[in-house]
Amino acid sequence: MLAADSVALLLQAPQDEAPAATLLAFLNRIAPVDYLSLVEYLPQRREALAAPELVEGHSRPGLANVTADCFHHYRRWFWREDEGTRLAHQSGRRAGGLAALHFQAEDIPLSTWRSEIYDRAHLSARLSFYYEPVAGTTFAMNLYRDRTHGGFGRGEIDRLLGVAPLLKQAHRAILCSTEASERPRGRDERVARAQAAMRRKAPELSERELAVCARIACGTSADGIAAELDVAPSTVVTLRKRAYAKLSARGLAVGRLQLAALLH
Repeated sequence: MLAADSVALLLQAPQDEAPAATLLAFLNRIAPVDYLSLVEYLPQRREALAAPELVEGHSRPGLANVTADCFHHYRRWFWREDEGTRLAHQSGRRAGGLAALHFQAEDIPLSTWRSEIYDRAHLSARLSFYYEPVAGTTFAMNLYRDRTHGGFGRGEIDRLLGVAPLLKQAHRAILCSTEASERPRGRDERVARAQAAMRRKAPELSERELAVCARIACGTSADGIAAELDVAPSTVVTLRKRAYAKLSARGLAVGRLQLAALLH
């Protein structure tokens, strides 16, 4: 049985600015989870498969949040190789069900995937849930362990699987809550709001630079941005460099996390 304060965290999540951070706090009442990334699968131009886009990523207090950097590499190189991508594309046919995937870092067959993400970020294991919180959406909630804590044990996996339906319902409440309806729900709206906020904060950026930076802040890879804007990836890199130079001239730190912070 869940403790009352654990239930309170689930109920609180829809009201929080970063709901997935509250879900991570809830999960740590069940079993140690070092990182959580919430990913939505969205149709992409020039892609047969809906591709993952990072919605939120968080770490336990005291740990550097490596989720955005890891996702950048994953989104650029490895998502098509992930068995989870197949599960995500099946979730719409599961009549509202939920699929799970667990693996240890050493189970990853692709050595570059293992070295670029798991070795680099000192990750030992991933446990992912794939589901549709509301009709027409497909999400993955990815839970990660740092190597200092080892992998997920069998008992821990069982406990986390036991609360997965509650996480799905909490996510549904987040998407359907009044506050959530005031936040951008579709990715296009998130990007539009990010671009408008960045235009106010960094008026020196051109419209093309704003379009690139807003998408970087929303977690889109350079290849993804190129596809959305119908330009070459090299053009995205050039626009990013120009924008970063302008922001650096104002004494601002640059990077995906810094751009995301600039929106608030």
